Amino acid sequence: RELLKRLKQVEETMIRIHDPEEDKLYLWMEGQMPWDGYTEKEWMENSHDGPEFRPHMVPFLQEDGARHPAVIITGGHFRQNATEGFPVAEFYQKHGYQAFVLNNRHGMGEKVRKTRNRALDLQRAIRLIRYHAAEWGVREDQIFTNGFSMGNRPTIDLINTLGIQTSPERIDSSYLPDIIDRTDAGIAAFVSVYPAVFPYDDHNRYQDFPPCFFVLGNKDWSLWRMMPFIADLTVNGVKTEVHLLDGADHGFGLGQGKEEPENLKLWTRMLLNWLERQLG
Repeated sequence: RELLKRLKQVEETMIRIHDPEEDKLYLWMEGQMPWDGYTEKEWMENSHDGPEFRPHMVPFLQEDGARHPAVIITGGHFRQNATEGFPVAEFYQKHGYQAFVLNNRHGMGEKVRKTRNRALDLQRAIRLIRYHAAEWGVREDQIFTNGFSMGNRPTIDLINTLGIQTSPERIDSSYLPDIIDRTDAGIAAFVSVYPAVFPYDDHNRYQDFPPCFFVLGNKDWSLWRMMPFIADLTVNGVKTEVHLLDGADHGFGLGQGKEEPENLKLWTRMLLNWLERQLG
């Protein structure tokens, strides 16, 4: 029994050593990616990414041959995958979801952030997952997004500024669309964790928002700019659940650290309950 226990520990250590980035699912064909507001060269001059970066997803999939709900996870401003990407994907995977960490285009400055490039990457990710639903074991009608901090921006931009079903060639006329671009890009839910965005930059298309789950702390510096947006969603008929955690600041991730207050450790349980009610 002790030997089996030690073998299990070794196995778990080896899993952690494995680099998830080795399992990339590229969003766009090489050299064939739409751009909004910038050429590729101009974007790279104002980007956090190197010249060889290509937007991609990292999958964390069930291997039981069945179909499951799927979540696309977008971490914070500098792509905080160590705390807001891979651990979150493992959490979802543990609870029966197909999880995909999205590494979309990242740029610097307000002008770059207002382009629709990140939204185009998220839209393509949704379409790819739905297109490959049978192969990847996904329920096509149960694809949703989960953003952390600035990682909430791609979902909000997809709905408000790009338009869920917009085809990329309408943004970049040089782009040649393929069959995946004709796939539905709708989402069944939006999980928003300590959002740090300016949703009033653009007109809010309330009718296009899916049911939303918000969790943030009452000490979060972005609270003042998100609460009016959340209130507007509710007033305009969007199914919305909000959890304001006492004593919590920005960036608590899954809230499972040993030093975290007990109330932070409960929000993921509330999330799973909400997802079960929304997705069935």
